[in-house]
Formats: sequence, structure tokens, C-alpha cells
Amino acid sequence: MSAPRVRVSRAALEKNIAAAAAGRRDVVVDLRRDACGHGAATVAESARAAGVTAARTDEPADAVALGMHPSAGPALDLDAVYGLNGRGAPALTFAAPVLQTKRLRAGDGVSYGYRHRATSDTNAALISGGYAQGVARAIGGTASVRFGDAERPIIGRVAMDVCVVDIGSDLELESGAEAVYFGGSAPHLLDDWVRATGWSALELVAVVGLSAPREVVP
Repeated sequence: MSAPRVRVSRAALEKNIAAAAAGRRDVVVDLRRDACGHGAATVAESARAAGVTAARTDEPADAVALGMHPSAGPALDLDAVYGLNGRGAPALTFAAPVLQTKRLRAGDGVSYGYRHRATSDTNAALISGGYAQGVARAIGGTASVRFGDAERPIIGRVAMDVCVVDIGSDLELESGAEAVYFGGSAPHLLDDWVRATGWSALELVAVVGLSAPREVVP
């Protein structure tokens, strides 16, 4: 099974950090929790490119090991660093491939316990990504994913490694097509996760970043 992946954008990180620092040199990017799932080394490199110090403010020895100054100044707001809540460009995109599509008839049940049943004939896509990769269980039936310019709802319960999406009758998808859970051109999709779970955007992104395979893009 193809796994969902996290993509971290160096360009977004550098731009966000530079904007948040606003020319100040006495600030620091906090790298705790592997930079909230974005990758400590990647965020540290992006900070240096923006002329800003990066360090784990709770463990200065780690900063020394990474070749950074161990004393931490005022920490930059992490929502601004990672482009959350409308503060800059999202640095992390969470996306997954379509595994297969299936016809659903009216009354057909979906996922564990058949909590969701189709109200009319439609099509469903099984996409990679479940609670083992940081997909919050609470978003089943409340959040959507994006396929290109089209947004479609997640239906039924979130499983360990997969989710089911109602793609309707007008959207044709092939196996391997990309579904975006949040980030990139669809940062607003994370808002549904926040409402469903009561967690902050930063907490949700950190869980995904620490749970799913990660790649760095320019």
C-alpha cells in the first residue's frame, strides 16, 4: 500500500521565517519536537538562509551539536514560521494517493460499523492515510480532501491506514491520483480538523509530520 506523505517546502519556510523575523537578529526558531514535525535539520537550514538562529530552546546542547549558538533569544511565533492560521504560506502539505475507486449504491455502508450509508448512488475513493499516519479519527464525516480543484468529503470512520471519500458521479479518478488532506493550495481544509478535534492547527500538523513519511521540496 502506498503511504501518505508529508511535503515540507524550503521556500515557504525561508519566506515565512524572514517575514516573521522582520529584520531582527535577536530571535530564534524553536526546533522542539523535530521542529513540530517539519524536520529540525530542514527548518534550521531555512532559518540560517533567512539570517535567523534556530535551536531547541529547551535543550541548548542540541543547538551546539547542530552548530548553532546555544543561547536562545525571543522565539518566533510558530504559526507564522509554518504558515498556519493564515500567517504566511503553509510549509507542510499532507497528501495521499488514491488506492481504488468503487461504486456505491443507495444504502451501502462505509467503513467500520457502517456509520455512514450512501443516501443515493455515488462513487467512493479509498485513499491512503489513517490514524496510524496522524489522520485524526474525529474528522470522519466532517472534513474534506482536495483532488486538483475539486473538494470531496471524507465519509465513515477513519481507519488505521485508509479513509473513504465520496467523490460523487462527476469526478473520475485513477489509482495513484493525489488527494490533499491539507496544506499547499488548500490550507483551509485544516480548519475542519481544528473544529472536529479541538486541537490547534500546530498540534495537528506536528502529529502528522511526526507520523507520516516526510520529503523536502524546494
